[in-house]
Amino acid sequence: MMTTDERTDLFRRTMDAVWHRGEIDACDELYAEHCMFHDPTFPTNGVAGFKEFARTLRASQPDLHMDIQDVVASGDMLAYRYTFGGTAREEFRGLPATGKSYVMNGMGMCKWEGDRVVEEWVVYDMLGALQQVGLIPERITHETSA
Repeated sequence: MMTTDERTDLFRRTMDAVWHRGEIDACDELYAEHCMFHDPTFPTNGVAGFKEFARTLRASQPDLHMDIQDVVASGDMLAYRYTFGGTAREEFRGLPATGKSYVMNGMGMCKWEGDRVVEEWVVYDMLGALQQVGLIPERITHETSA
């Protein structure tokens, strides 16, 4: 059984390989083949689906980057906080290319069985990202007088 430090190290190394270097097959070292991914915006089915998601996202945003700020692991769970960003250069899953860049914050949690992640949940600021790339109008704040 892996220690929490070993899990943290494997998670960080895999995220770096996938999102910074485009080494999509690194997912096979981290995720179980039958891993369930819970993403509110982009449904993903198993590690094969996640690899396709990562491959197409990187192709549409070649400058993609993920910076992991924190990782906390305990027992069979690992939680992480990150910043993710890129430039919408090509269409991605129905979202048109705008040529504009975005940076968004997110958090995730992984459930482990042995040395592989079997389930992962993510939440992130998709609204903010869509506003930054110009697909949704910026929020308007109105001052009120008392």
